[in-house]
Amino acid sequence: MGEKFVIGNRLKEEWIAVLDTDKKILEFTSNLVKAQEYQLEEDAQMNLAEIQKSGYFSDLQIYIKNNNRAYRIDERG
Repeated sequence: MGEKFVIGNRLKEEWIAVLDTDKKILEFTSNLVKAQEYQLEEDAQMNLAEIQKSGYFSDLQIYIKNNNRAYRIDERG
């Protein structure tokens, strides 16, 4: 309970810090602490799908943020 989700690329250590699809703003950070968090996995999925519509950012995934670490959803115990 209380899981938070982030969107990014763990291998590159790039995380979405600011995402505003209405204003078409997308900013990245290399600091997981500054990554935009989602309370629901579904919200993260919707936003990821929205930014991938452009054909770019296919390397981004949704991760669970826990203790300042990012885990793929299939890695959770």
